[in-house]
Amino acid sequence: MRILVVDDHSNSLQSLCLLLKDLGHEPCGMENPVEALAVARKKFFPLIITDIRMPEMDGLELLTRLKSDPVAGASDVVLITGHGDMATAVDALRNGAYDYLNKPINARELAAVVDRSAERQSLVIENKELRTDMDRKVAEVAADIRKDLDEARRALREVEGVGFVIAESQAMNELLREALILHAEPSVSVLIEGETGTGKEVLSRYIHNGDGVNDAPFMDINCAAIPHELFESELFGHEAGAFTGSRSDGAPGKLEQAGKGTLFLDEVAEMPLMLQPKLLRVLEERSFYRVGGVKKRSFTARVVCAGNRNMSRMVEQGTFRRDLYHRLRVGHLYIPPLRDRPEDIQALAEHFLSREARRKKKHFKGLSPSILEVLLHYPWPGNVRELENTIERAVLMHDGELLLPAHVGFLHQSPPEASVSPFFSEYTAVRGEGDRIPETADTRPHLDLKGNSLVDLPQEPINLEELMDSIVQMALDRFNGNKSKAAEYLGISRYALHRRMLGKKEK
Repeated sequence: MRILVVDDHSNSLQSLCLLLKDLGHEPCGMENPVEALAVARKKFFPLIITDIRMPEMDGLELLTRLKSDPVAGASDVVLITGHGDMATAVDALRNGAYDYLNKPINARELAAVVDRSAERQSLVIENKELRTDMDRKVAEVAADIRKDLDEARRALREVEGVGFVIAESQAMNELLREALILHAEPSVSVLIEGETGTGKEVLSRYIHNGDGVNDAPFMDINCAAIPHELFESELFGHEAGAFTGSRSDGAPGKLEQAGKGTLFLDEVAEMPLMLQPKLLRVLEERSFYRVGGVKKRSFTARVVCAGNRNMSRMVEQGTFRRDLYHRLRVGHLYIPPLRDRPEDIQALAEHFLSREARRKKKHFKGLSPSILEVLLHYPWPGNVRELENTIERAVLMHDGELLLPAHVGFLHQSPPEASVSPFFSEYTAVRGEGDRIPETADTRPHLDLKGNSLVDLPQEPINLEELMDSIVQMALDRFNGNKSKAAEYLGISRYALHRRMLGKKEK
């Protein structure tokens, strides 16, 4: 063991060093305690043996300075005492000395003290290594647990559909890419626009969570569901006695409750006009006052808003503030209706079917090819929400291995609502250069001016599948194989036409 010996008497120092060397240790002798302290601070000695009475710095002062040093503080310090130094030695033990030796030094006592110190230092090193190894293992286990927890939360999101977005179409995948960019910038406010039922809240939760899991709060307000006179208190909170009927101890609003998470304002176009400048100030200054309060409170959450009305037209009509509108749409996302992204229909339907079959303990495993045709041809005026409700009703009322057209026969029991919502038909905003919201195709049945069907049914039974294949082929022949023109003529999507052609080949 490496040992530092400090004694201002050279003869005593040499004798002690020779004795320690005979015992198999590596002594380093120094006569100057100041220089010895400097060496001990740079190089660790498991054991330091020092005389008490020395010029410039006595043994007690040296002990105090050694114990306060990050390197030398771990050394065992043994003091060499004379007959009149016993009281001093006791004080030294109280101040952190490991032991003491009386003069003249007995070789057997010296060997015993050095052996005890060597054993203790060995245990300290071993304990440190074990603790380091334990910390490493604990860190590894904790990392595995966090990973499993994240996977479990992600699986839950997929199962329950919370912040989980089905995206097979190019339009939706591009939308998710933009949403991830906005997720990384919580200070940027986001405005999500689209028809009712397209999944604006689901996309807002995706912005909140990103690809992982966000434990911060997600606070939502439906601006159309709160009476105007209560809206300010709901959003900003209030202090005690701020108004008649207020809580005696006051209450935080959604701005406070959102913390460092997300504040989601659904149907933001319904926000009272008089409160819009206050929300604008919050977004610009990132602070607010409770109703009736004088203490300014900081606001750190991201703000995501959603609307299914033509807000640009509302701005022109003066029913929504222009400055707030432009502040909200720094991050602007438009969700296209489901009829404009038929590539997503199958994936969405399969997801809803799997979820509802599990919830209702049914045996459905997938979609039949025939029902897929039905789903692809239906206009879905209620968008994703209507598709979700349709699958839920079908699973509730029926059971089997495959979902069949008969299970969703209720879709055609009454005429669907207009395939173009007021928002969609009036929407005039341009998302990017030349990127105007597309017009939708008319998906209503083809009727003559008297409202009669243009197709006369024969008296004998017909094979509907063969008839549909014949009609598709005639349309293709009319337009010399041009699938886009044939699909437009038939009133179906090019995707649906392509699937019909594939199904014909498989037959």
